[in-house]
Amino acid sequence: MTDPSYPDFDADALDDWTRIDESVETLFELPTMQVRGATRRYEDERVRAAVREATDGDIDHEWRFVGATKLGFQPSLPPGTLPSMVVPSVRSEARRNFKQRLTERGVTEVERGKRERMRVRSGNRARLTRFDGIDPTGEVAVAGWVGAWNDGRDFYVVTGGYPAAPLGDALGLDSDDATLSLPPATMRNELLELFRSVR
Repeated sequence: MTDPSYPDFDADALDDWTRIDESVETLFELPTMQVRGATRRYEDERVRAAVREATDGDIDHEWRFVGATKLGFQPSLPPGTLPSMVVPSVRSEARRNFKQRLTERGVTEVERGKRERMRVRSGNRARLTRFDGIDPTGEVAVAGWVGAWNDGRDFYVVTGGYPAAPLGDALGLDSDDATLSLPPATMRNELLELFRSVR
């Protein structure tokens, strides 16, 4: 089996985002196969730069991020395999891996939160799970989302996160930079629009 191709987001939705990583790797193993993933990750570096400048370089880490992975299976799924037979296992592994990655990035008190359904580009509905935690400074609540779905042809895992409070207020920053005043609802809506655009 050849590796899966890279997923894409709508270019317009990515205007203010910078690609920070691209990789193909074995993500996990199911009882009878390996699951390979081609992943692209992006960061909103405007927010990172604004915090870095307002704190004279004392705080410099990722605040808003999004990533998408297109999956491939080795060996290939048997003919006649329905997506509904595979998606639950993929979703479970995606949640477990995402929680682990948040912890590895220094997010503490990571807890699984609410679930939502969202219609994706293909018209299918995807289940999303929210994870809540505290950023590495210990000062800011953060929210992360993970979803896994099949669009009728390909399987995707999409993740992202953002501060759950305006950063200027949460960190006590004196700055006129508008990115530090972004409300969490705006960041959430922008993230879910990116989720919907994956192809």
